[in-house]
Amino acid sequence: MTFVSGWAGFREIFHKLPLQGRFFMPFVDFFPSQTPDVISAEKELLIGWSLGAHLVLKHACSVNAKKVLLFAPFLYFCDHVNKKLLDRMILAFEKDKSKVVSDFLHNIGARAYNKNIPDSLKSGLEFLKVSKIENFAKKDNYYCVCAKKDFLNLASACNKICKKPIIVNSNHYFSEDTINDIIKKLHKALV
Repeated sequence: MTFVSGWAGFREIFHKLPLQGRFFMPFVDFFPSQTPDVISAEKELLIGWSLGAHLVLKHACSVNAKKVLLFAPFLYFCDHVNKKLLDRMILAFEKDKSKVVSDFLHNIGARAYNKNIPDSLKSGLEFLKVSKIENFAKKDNYYCVCAKKDFLNLASACNKICKKPIIVNSNHYFSEDTINDIIKKLHKALV
C-alpha cells in the first residue's frame, strides 16, 4: 500500500498508516513533478488524501495500482475554496508557519502537530491556487470517499471523478479507523 497524504498531512497526525506501507507527504517527501516516481511503484493499493488525491489524479497515466482509493479528492482546489483564503494563509505562513499548520489541522479535525514545519509547505499552498485538472475520465478501479462534514463540500468533485462515490460521516480529515474500514470493505467487495 502507498499513501499519498495531503497538505500538512504529517506522519505524526496518523498512528498506523505510516507503518502499513509507503507514506509520502507532498512538498516534504516529494514535489509534484516527482509524483510519477512516487505512485508508479505501487502495484496493489494506491491511496491519496486531499492534495495527495489531486496529485494521483493529475498523474493518473503513471498509476499502476490495481485499486486507487481517493479521500477528499478535487480537480481544482479553488472550485471549493476562495483563492483569497489561500493568499491569507500564505501571508500568515510567512509570519508564523506553526500557527497556520496548527490552525489548519484543528479546523479539519486532525491531531495537532506544529514541530519542524518545513518552509516548502508554502509552495504547496501556492500550488493549490493553480493546479487544475480539466477533464478526468472515470476509471473502474478508482474509488472516491467524500465526507459529509467536509468544509470543502467535495461531493460534486467526487461525482466527476468516480462512478459511485462513498460518502462517510467525517470531516476533511479521515480517522485511520475510517480509512482502514473502507480498505477492508473495498477488499471484500473485490474478492
